[in-house]
Amino acid sequence: MRTLLALIFTVLACTASAAPTHKDLQAQDADWLRQYMLRFGFSKSFTEESVTNYEPKSFGRVVSLNLLGFLTPSGAHLTELDPKAVRKAASFIKENSEAFKTAQQQFGVPAEVVSSLLWIETRHGEDTGSFHIVSVYLHLIQSRNPENLKILTQMALLKNKSVKKYTRPELVALMKKRVESKSKWAEEQLIALAEVRKKKHLNLTELRGSYAGAFGLPQFIPSSYRDFSASLKPDATPNLSNPADAIMSVANYLKQSGWQAKNLEAQITALMKYNNSRDYANGILNISDKVSTSQ
Repeated sequence: MRTLLALIFTVLACTASAAPTHKDLQAQDADWLRQYMLRFGFSKSFTEESVTNYEPKSFGRVVSLNLLGFLTPSGAHLTELDPKAVRKAASFIKENSEAFKTAQQQFGVPAEVVSSLLWIETRHGEDTGSFHIVSVYLHLIQSRNPENLKILTQMALLKNKSVKKYTRPELVALMKKRVESKSKWAEEQLIALAEVRKKKHLNLTELRGSYAGAFGLPQFIPSSYRDFSASLKPDATPNLSNPADAIMSVANYLKQSGWQAKNLEAQITALMKYNNSRDYANGILNISDKVSTSQ
């Protein structure tokens, strides 16, 4: 009997101290979301559309991927030249020659760079993501709820045991800062979505993309779509699922981010505004250089 009781207490103790996972993170209900959005100042129509189409099932996964990714080593593989990437980037240029020619004439960004970027982002559209974009940003706003912050911090502390990058006080303070910053950024992106919706440029009920809230071939976030998207056809609504519009939009983004011909540092700076990673910028330029010499 004593042995049985000891076993029961051991099981209960293990259960109580089980490591938290993304499944422990909890989304708020529809009423909370509705009140939050209206209080923030979103229109009733945008609020109802967002709440009605909200997908809580992806909550824990989206929040943990966005908030804890900094504890996962970055992709050094981006600097390793992949022969397949070179072939695909060159082929994509041939398949979309008109759009690349127009983009290079209008924005001054080489076709090889744009094609290489689109390959790294989504394999030229093969992998654009399946997360509901509006839901992603509604998820991130809720990450700052006290219980979610507590669980995220516990998860971060566990991950840090293997990377050993931060002290406990440093990581606790950093998680609080990251969660607050990410939730405010999510609010900014929801504002951009509301502005885009008002112009009837996107169907937000069906818009899907990555867990980070980016969509289309170039993986633009909503504010990037609002500010930099461009269409091959004058006065047409940019469609980032369309290769031609994706090409024009990326070239416009890089141009406005400071891209300069024959200025390597300006090129790296522009690419890092797209994705704040030196590996990312170097990876694109490495593929681009090989594409140029292969043609």
